[in-house]
Amino acid sequence: MADTPRRPDPAPTFHSEPRGFGAALAGLLVETRSVMPAAGATGLSLVLVIAAMCFLASLALGAALSVERVASDWTSDLAGALTVQIKPSPDTPPEEQIDAVMAVLDGTPGVLSATALSRADTEAMLEPWLGAGNVTGDLPLPRLVDIRIDAAAPPDLAALADVIAAAAPGATLDTHRQWRTELRRAARAAIFLAYGILAAVAATTIAIVTFATRAGLSANREVVEVLHLIGARDRFIAAEVQRHFLHLGFRGGLIGLALSVATFLVLNLTGSGDGLFMVPISGLQPEHYPVLAAVPFAAAAVAVATARITVMRSLERML
Repeated sequence: MADTPRRPDPAPTFHSEPRGFGAALAGLLVETRSVMPAAGATGLSLVLVIAAMCFLASLALGAALSVERVASDWTSDLAGALTVQIKPSPDTPPEEQIDAVMAVLDGTPGVLSATALSRADTEAMLEPWLGAGNVTGDLPLPRLVDIRIDAAAPPDLAALADVIAAAAPGATLDTHRQWRTELRRAARAAIFLAYGILAAVAATTIAIVTFATRAGLSANREVVEVLHLIGARDRFIAAEVQRHFLHLGFRGGLIGLALSVATFLVLNLTGSGDGLFMVPISGLQPEHYPVLAAVPFAAAAVAVATARITVMRSLERML
């Protein structure tokens, strides 16, 4: 019986090997064959530019998350706190004023605690603003009473203010409403600024990828024409180009993400108190890092979409 001739194995396609999710993710870091060259305007220089853009985008996103968290913590603290300010009165000694205020607060439903601050406590709060040693003894300072209220069942603040003013002349109730309003306004301004920077970085990245794509196609015009002659369609060429930019965008995104994470970790370790619009931007919380992890994928998606649109439009002009 004659041997049946073996049929040759089908030639492998350009990217036909099966891959799992982990292998596919790792494959994004390895350059594959493409009609686009690995050097030039679409090579290492573009990776570094995308990395810089992703670094700035990660910083802006992280700053927005940090400001939002700090502002939320501060407003929550202020919502559950009140302060009684007792100005010096020539008719009533300060201690009698404090005793009268404390008597009112002790019998008020919804007040969890009330603590009268000493003059030394008030001086300690003023020293960061006036400087150590500049708060002299002859400076007329008001006495303060720190109040914690039940946020679920707060007292009637308007009635409480009237009762305190009647019990102790010169005593006023501060609900921190103005501080909360100013804090929310500053936080919104900082968040809008951060997201504005994020949008500007995204627009700049789109412009850079568009320029690099056009430059790569122009430099490889002969290759594109040969592909057309052998029957390659625009979709195939666009797919090869966008695969190239997928790798570039993801690698640049990872580099930018790594640099931004290192920056925020340093802020966490040093306990930086620098702020924006009087709102401190510190290191991120653990739950914020997964949000930053989306930056490389977003960079790859932006690079792919921009490259595809640019290629399809450029090929229409070349034909």
